[in-house]
Amino acid sequence: MKRIILFAVILEISYLTLSFILARWFGQWSYTGEILRTGLRVISIGFYANFYQKYFYKPNYSFNTKDLLNPQFTTAILLFLLFAVAYSNAQNETVLWQIVFVISGIAAGFREELFYRGIVQNALQSKYGYKIALPIATLLFTLSHVQYIYNGQTGGLLLIALAGIIFGCIFIYTGSMVFTAAIHGLYDALLSVDIVPFRLSNNVVLPMLFLISIAFLILISKNPYGVRRTNGVDSSNKDNLRLG
Repeated sequence: MKRIILFAVILEISYLTLSFILARWFGQWSYTGEILRTGLRVISIGFYANFYQKYFYKPNYSFNTKDLLNPQFTTAILLFLLFAVAYSNAQNETVLWQIVFVISGIAAGFREELFYRGIVQNALQSKYGYKIALPIATLLFTLSHVQYIYNGQTGGLLLIALAGIIFGCIFIYTGSMVFTAAIHGLYDALLSVDIVPFRLSNNVVLPMLFLISIAFLILISKNPYGVRRTNGVDSSNKDNLRLG
């Protein structure tokens, strides 16, 4: 298992290095660079999905849709997605730009969840429990976006850290990497679509997402049943990748 995780880490570092080079070469928001990076994401998804299926996926468990009927959880999810709609990066962008970055965002969401929640957080939860796994996985997820500092976007890095907490909480609560990845992909996609005629001010986005992340932390702290279901690899998996 250690060798598998080490190989996954090396693969992730390689992807991040190539992604950074492409962003510098073509520009952070260029079509060509993003298409090439999406290709790299799809390749890494194949590797990570294979690792996840072999070493973390448990076929005897299925995703319990009743978890989604919890009004507190549903409300928190909707607030999180509405935040993405209102904080879109796509104002004044062309339809082609939005299509490219929607596809890119979905691929990024699934790739990152397979590694940071499906592999890293899963492995840590099996040994140390979710209270240790969540902050470590979130820290690593945040560090993987450290290029935001290079681009002078420190505030963006803080938003990513809060989003990482939320994704980790969703994984803990549902026990489903697939569901968490779907929410992550949808969140990234919504950030790339110009839906509403306004955009949240930079002065309010950080405290707003902070409050949403607190809501998710409260949710998992008050739901020990959900936490117990995802406190180890053997019982954390509600996915059926062959069906979903």
